Amino acid sequence: MYDILIKGGRVIDPAQNLDGTLDVAINGDKIAAVDKDISPQEGQQVIDAKGKIVTPGLIDMHCHVFDSIMPIAVEPDVAGVKHAVTTVVDGGSAGQATFAAFPKYILPTAQTKVFCFLHLCSFGLIPEPELKDWDEVNLDGMAATIEANKGIIKGVKLRLVGKLVTSDGIEVVKTAQKIARQFGLPILIHIGDTDKQVPATLTQECLAVMEAGDILAHVYSGNQGSVLRPDGTVVPELKAAMERGVILDPANGRNNFSFNVARRCLAEGILPTVIGTDLNHRCLKDRTFSLPVNMSKFMALGLDLKQVVAMSTINPACAIHEEAKIGSLKPGMAADVSILELQSGAWTLIDTPGETIKTDKLLMPVTAIKNGKVIPAEPVALPPLAS
Repeated sequence: MYDILIKGGRVIDPAQNLDGTLDVAINGDKIAAVDKDISPQEGQQVIDAKGKIVTPGLIDMHCHVFDSIMPIAVEPDVAGVKHAVTTVVDGGSAGQATFAAFPKYILPTAQTKVFCFLHLCSFGLIPEPELKDWDEVNLDGMAATIEANKGIIKGVKLRLVGKLVTSDGIEVVKTAQKIARQFGLPILIHIGDTDKQVPATLTQECLAVMEAGDILAHVYSGNQGSVLRPDGTVVPELKAAMERGVILDPANGRNNFSFNVARRCLAEGILPTVIGTDLNHRCLKDRTFSLPVNMSKFMALGLDLKQVVAMSTINPACAIHEEAKIGSLKPGMAADVSILELQSGAWTLIDTPGETIKTDKLLMPVTAIKNGKVIPAEPVALPPLAS
């Protein structure tokens, strides 16, 4: 007898190369079985998933959930289970001086699992732009914070914006890398400077020193510091970094995504490794909405359903080194499951410069199962219907 039995859905689990009509059984907080035609009598609670898509619990690789502390941050469950996303990764909202609020106030109230990147700036993203000078960097404090929160902190964040980065450039990147490597962690680098202060060439310098497992956020940004050269071709450092194993994250957000840049990169085989949303209050009800919407956006750009599921399950699980627990429906893994519906219709999607594309397919959240608990989706925002 199983506690929960999900019957008849299209199960897509790229980690196991599964794509077919299968049943998923759960006992307690673990996946118990994935098989064909498990008798409904074997489930204490049976969920009918016919016509639905069943995946490992979705993972948003990049959002901002330092709710009520970082002004634009959303609640973890808004980025998470309300949109059938079971795990979120905060993209560096907090620094060493503010991080203690995460385990004290944010994590205990969230149904969604939360991991974090620690910002190089002591106060994180409060206020913006951060890193006016080196006084905002406290490496000893960072080390103590990482040491005390090893189960939560997954890397070190740096945005290539602000006065210090403008003046000292690659030395700031290397400083972030040094403290991250002290703990065997990656760096998460934000490119795209809306204020147009940081030299555009710093992106190429940064890419040249990034290593396997490091993460480039806003890879399809159209802002200064884009991965495109003035002639519209992709900088060679990006391809080389990708070949070394640098992780590419679109992290759409409100200000850092261009359909034009995305198309040019995709045409040259530069695909996202993961799909982060950069979700925050600025873009929750405007350009970004949710991880399922961003998955749909990449389908509209030509990727297939299995690709975007991989980019939202096993790939981010590997990026944060949690693939032994989440990212797959293998028996024994955490009972994190997302149930979605691929709806037909007409929707308008928009990028930072204001270009729109229309799509006739949209992934809609239906249910999250987190550690064996069934949580119906409550979508907070959806893209507008096409006129």
